[in-house]
Amino acid sequence: MLKYICIALAVLVADVVSKAAFPMPRLAQTCTHMVVRRDIVTLSAEEQQRFFRVVREMHRRGWMDGFGSMHDHISHQVHGSDHFFAWHRRFLRHFETLMQEIDPHAILPYWNWGTYWQNPLADPVLSSAFFGGNGRPGDNCVTDGTEALWGRNYPNKSCLTRKYRYGTGTGSFWPMRAVRDVMRTTQTHAQFRSRIENGAHGIVHLGLGGDFETMWAPVDVLFFLHHAMIDKVWAEWQTHDPLRFQNVDGTDASHRPVTADSIMPFYGEDVGSTLVTNGPGYCYTYDDLPAPPSVPRNKPKVMIGMNTLANVTSESFGAEAPAQDDTRGVNEDAEQPAAADPPAADSQLAEGEQPAESFFARGKNSPEFDDDSFANTRSNSQFAEGFYVKGRNPDAKFAKPNHPKHTAKFMDFAAPQPMDHDWLQQSHYDPLEAARMQSLVNNVVAEINAERRQTLN
Repeated sequence: MLKYICIALAVLVADVVSKAAFPMPRLAQTCTHMVVRRDIVTLSAEEQQRFFRVVREMHRRGWMDGFGSMHDHISHQVHGSDHFFAWHRRFLRHFETLMQEIDPHAILPYWNWGTYWQNPLADPVLSSAFFGGNGRPGDNCVTDGTEALWGRNYPNKSCLTRKYRYGTGTGSFWPMRAVRDVMRTTQTHAQFRSRIENGAHGIVHLGLGGDFETMWAPVDVLFFLHHAMIDKVWAEWQTHDPLRFQNVDGTDASHRPVTADSIMPFYGEDVGSTLVTNGPGYCYTYDDLPAPPSVPRNKPKVMIGMNTLANVTSESFGAEAPAQDDTRGVNEDAEQPAAADPPAADSQLAEGEQPAESFFARGKNSPEFDDDSFANTRSNSQFAEGFYVKGRNPDAKFAKPNHPKHTAKFMDFAAPQPMDHDWLQQSHYDPLEAARMQSLVNNVVAEINAERRQTLN
């Protein structure tokens, strides 16, 4: 029964993404060119502008809607599950491959949110020079940066939104010292995935708010830079033990074991194919990490039933499709993509599930937004303002900004505040693990503050 549900879901998502002329390129079997992913703020002005031009074109073609829809409909299988790291690595490579169809020299950078963790508002990535900041009052539309006044068609026709967690501020993120504390103390893939997903990863989504705190967050290009950073964190943890490039452990959303031979949801490829970033189809490394070791593997497994588009290149979408593949025609010269064929009459949806037509914009390019006609009705949860949490050092506290006890000469850094329980549950996170990670980051920030005081003394 579970097999048929998975196949039905794959067919449904395939039908959804096809309606936006969303290409599904096949991964290469060899690496003819290796690229290095770098922190976006370290790129030259020319490299940054190249990246911005590419993502604006991806938005113009409606591909960002496709990524948002795909992630939203598969989210329950790849969050709170040990497919999290591997599936998102494949998702990022999908995005980067489409970037390279527009510009063969384009490379996906990462956003190191650990640099300005204590004051994300000072991060240039959230400035008008990069991706813009908070949404405007009223409708929360992003109005500056490379995504200024971007429209989106998924999950409805609206603007791209952000709504900072505290109104005008995001709150603190995780310092890299806390992330590396998790790396140092965690031995298994399942533990590491749970701790990062429910800690450093989730706080960024919640802090930016708006579309970024939803499961259609990939409509925002910044999602991919955030997850490139999460991917880099996983890659760094892997370097601590060579066996981590060969094996994974844990369970999936149905509590079945996850191993290197497990098949990833939607893509239909085995988890093991993702474990080495410089391996076939991935072909990248990170700027400050050693290249992963060469790990011989058998030919990657592909289950067509899990993703009927897995073996179709984007170039072949307008051509005659192989009989076993559910492909959709795309007329590249037309103003909008060719209409997709309706699902076969015997394609059954899960009980209570709506047909794709009711929740996906049909292949129109995302419009630019310049009015107030689409107000964002999704509101962030309200959070308590308690900023004082004791860590291992009893003298260290987390100070609220402008607290009278702190002079202009010295003010303690504030730890990120606990993530809202309801948001954690609806986003497939683990509230208990999030609470454990909250305790860890509290202690690390307490130590940072104590050391800063000692230095000043």
